Amino acid sequence: MKRASWVIPYVLAAAAVSAEEPADALARGKLESDLGHPAVAAEAFASVARSEQATAPQRWEALVRLGVARRDAGDAVGSVSAFEDAFRRYGKDPEALRFLLVALERAVPAEQRWEQVYRQVTLDVDRRIPERPVVRVFWPGVPVGLCPCSGLPVDLHFKDGDLQDVFRLFADVSGLNVVVQPGIRGRVDYRANGVPWDEVLERMLAPYGYVAQLEGNVLWIGRPGELGPRRTFKGTPLSFEYTDKDLIEALREVAANGRASVELPQGLAGHVTFKLTEVPWDQAFDLLARVNGLTWTRAGDVIRVGVRKPAATR
Repeated sequence: MKRASWVIPYVLAAAAVSAEEPADALARGKLESDLGHPAVAAEAFASVARSEQATAPQRWEALVRLGVARRDAGDAVGSVSAFEDAFRRYGKDPEALRFLLVALERAVPAEQRWEQVYRQVTLDVDRRIPERPVVRVFWPGVPVGLCPCSGLPVDLHFKDGDLQDVFRLFADVSGLNVVVQPGIRGRVDYRANGVPWDEVLERMLAPYGYVAQLEGNVLWIGRPGELGPRRTFKGTPLSFEYTDKDLIEALREVAANGRASVELPQGLAGHVTFKLTEVPWDQAFDLLARVNGLTWTRAGDVIRVGVRKPAATR
């Protein structure tokens, strides 16, 4: 009789759990997560993910939350397995994919851009360290792993945040000169806790097909094809600040710091707003030219400036 008194409650409890409605199990899992019980939450989410009574949205939400709960419980392998399963089964559903990317701590773009690119988003898993697999997210046209991801950790939360505000923030955080190629714009949703600022920046740029490249103390932001090869600059470090200044005057003034004259193409015109701190004068000239669609070469004391040819279209 004593043995039966232990067995019967266990059977009754198991039956009660199996009879739990998917919506109730999801709610219970969320509550357990909020209470700091990820292992218990994972059991609830797993039951919804395999439930035949659950709707497709309930199953993909449960799978993604299962990945988060396992991650919080320290089960990296199980976490990645759940995320992979969610992407494999529901990755073509834009709502499910967006929910998954947020759980993976990736930025997602505004609705118009999202509709253009979500079908091309892919996931891969780096298993070089078997016990610590890493999920990698690939956006169309963007190389992965450019940043050293060793910057100061930051906590931030952007809801429909303007990328221009992001760039100003990272200029303050990093102390770098941030130069942005014209036409770079967008809005993102993103939350980061204790993530290196350069990794955060890479994650926020990728959904729009943008990348960042560090040259000395200058962080250049643009499209992959516009950044060009890394160059070495040897000019004396100087500071420059122009507000709505005539472009031709600015080019000549910067070049004068290297005791060089400038030959300019006919018809060149425009104004620039430009601020750099302690940057080699020839790098400042290079940046000034590049952001205005210009090229340049130097022969002796003469700098010849040309207009960059537009990229060939197929």
